[in-house]
Amino acid sequence: MQIGEALRTERIKLGLTQNEMSSDIVSRSFYAKVEAGKNKIAADRLFRILFLHNIDISEFNDLIQKTYNSDENNLRNDLEEKMAEAFSNKDVDSLTEYCQKIIASTSDNILKLRALVTVAYFKGDLKSIDDATKQKLKEEFDEGNNWTVRPDLLRLFANTMPLWAQDELDFWVGRLLSSVRKTKFSSLMLERYLRIFENYLVTCYDRKIRNNTHGNHVEEIIKYIIANTDTYYLMIYRINALYMRALFTNQYQEAEEIKKDMKKYGYEKMINNWPH
Repeated sequence: MQIGEALRTERIKLGLTQNEMSSDIVSRSFYAKVEAGKNKIAADRLFRILFLHNIDISEFNDLIQKTYNSDENNLRNDLEEKMAEAFSNKDVDSLTEYCQKIIASTSDNILKLRALVTVAYFKGDLKSIDDATKQKLKEEFDEGNNWTVRPDLLRLFANTMPLWAQDELDFWVGRLLSSVRKTKFSSLMLERYLRIFENYLVTCYDRKIRNNTHGNHVEEIIKYIIANTDTYYLMIYRINALYMRALFTNQYQEAEEIKKDMKKYGYEKMINNWPH
């Protein structure tokens, strides 16, 4: 979808006329030609229109991304989405297929590393990851790469958690938590951090690590999630953190009550992958 088509889609969704959509930012006649693909709109004016009508930038980006992205990036994004879906559904065969396609088709080394580790993890074969590959991964998490604020390296970190010894994992999560506490970031980045922290809690629980043992950050992470999820759309992260705290403290009845309430309100599919 081109920019003009995406603007028209958003305008119709908002129930606005072309005159109302363009406001005083551009003339109605100019705006009409943008929607028709006959005029190009400057970036600053485009953003002013989007901000004026509170149009979600991420959603708008999703509408136009395939049109303006390279073929390789589109292929990478499609495969990455399918990989995430297979990961969520624990569909090992599909996950393996998509990860192998990624390894064969992309020049993105970070994505290749993610795919390689993901397949090994789901096949229960993390020992197949050789020392040279582990060293490459460690180099990506060097502080000079600013990995704590780069989305591609944050995704890599999330995917490779099961690979690391607990002391290494605790060290990097401690670095990440320290960075997050000192940095201002968008709501999109906050969700990225929350998903990583969820992964950390699950990894620790699977390894039978308990609160405040072995230098882990379990309770710190739970407190951070609870303190930063007071809006409705982030509430699922808070509920998950409370659920994980119940598991870590052996309050299994409380954990079951949380899951029961989630099922009652229609979130059964969302909690299928929660540990128990």
